[in-house]
Amino acid sequence: MEINLVTIAIPFFFLLIFIEMGFSAYHKRKLYRLNDSINDLSAGTTSEVVGVFMKTVTLTAYIYIYQNFRIFNLPSWPGEAMSIVPAGAIGLSSTTWAWILVVGVWILCGIGYDLAYYWNHRLSHEINFLWAGHVVHHQSEEYNLTVALRQASFHGIFTWVFYLPLALIGFSPIVLILNGQISLIYQFWIHTKAIDKLPRWFEAIFNTPSHHRVHHGINPKYIDKNHAGILIVFDKMFGTFEPEIEEPVYGTVKPLQSFNPIWANIQYWAEMIELARKSPRWSDKIKAFFAAPGWRPKELGGQYPIPEVSPKTFRKYDIEIPKGLSIYSLVWFVLSVALAFGMLVKVKNLPWFNIGVISGLTLISLLALGGILERKRWALFIEPIRLAILVAGAYLLSGVFNITVGTLALSVISAIWFLSYRSSFVEGKEIDPVQDILRRTA
Repeated sequence: MEINLVTIAIPFFFLLIFIEMGFSAYHKRKLYRLNDSINDLSAGTTSEVVGVFMKTVTLTAYIYIYQNFRIFNLPSWPGEAMSIVPAGAIGLSSTTWAWILVVGVWILCGIGYDLAYYWNHRLSHEINFLWAGHVVHHQSEEYNLTVALRQASFHGIFTWVFYLPLALIGFSPIVLILNGQISLIYQFWIHTKAIDKLPRWFEAIFNTPSHHRVHHGINPKYIDKNHAGILIVFDKMFGTFEPEIEEPVYGTVKPLQSFNPIWANIQYWAEMIELARKSPRWSDKIKAFFAAPGWRPKELGGQYPIPEVSPKTFRKYDIEIPKGLSIYSLVWFVLSVALAFGMLVKVKNLPWFNIGVISGLTLISLLALGGILERKRWALFIEPIRLAILVAGAYLLSGVFNITVGTLALSVISAIWFLSYRSSFVEGKEIDPVQDILRRTA
């Protein structure tokens, strides 16, 4: 269970992102915006950091059912299969039969995982409290490879139940985990506008960039379509398939309007709880968590509208900041992600104290960077505090004088650099989401 294909794949993800950036620049496609991409990758980093603490908890039920209630003893590796291959098997050696059996188990688990993922994903678009976890992945108004890494931090708290039937059948935790990681890695490359449509046979069976662009579209005809992980056949089987006809507009019907990854993960929860509080009837207070996204009781305005949208008139959320502040944000974003990635690579060998300190430093850094990208006035206060905490963290983690002094020097230079732009920060204005939808689609 110590294998993490996603962590291994991260450098290749970034390589492909740089290639797509080059493609975008060469063809003048404008597929990337710095603030949006930093936000996407910050959300992904937040998800990975929080996942260190959550994954053990979410796997507990699966392991328990597998160990106590599984129907079949399905082998995970050829060595396990050797004991159940019939003696004197006809035509092929026992080793070959063992490999065939194991490959069959892995393929069946992959198909079963993809089916479970389909229903997990579909219901996460149809039930409010599940959407509250998943919405993070859809909040970007761009569509590029960084969006693939924009993952929610708390979605896994609820979605593990969809995979329990696989434990009951007898697929071991390691087979489930690696199939899940393969699914996640597969879905990375389909988050691009650089690839049009692939051969018809491939489009007929597999999820592709064209199919997944539809899934991320907020065009009325594209809402809640194409929920596939790897196999698009499940959407065709269950009636949720929609081909890409018109160019999609990306984001969420009610836009997040923030570049803060922490707020991105809690915004919809706060909105849902507020809706329940304001709802006049107890039945509506409960329904606020279980209804479809956008539902409101008629006393509060009824269902939110899903307006027609066009790429030519749609106005994306954007905040202009000075170039020097953009460079500052990018530098500290790279340093923060590098620190988190180093922790993820060595997480099995690190004390929980070190993991906690590094996780805390990463999260407060991403919170501060989100505030800086939005020019929020509170960032003027939290950024110097973050730099001071960074120095304290360096001392706690290393206890080495040179490292601590080096971090102090870096923090002092950063504070001077940052505060030289203090006049750029203004209070953000509250925007009514319904009015903003109408304004942005007018």
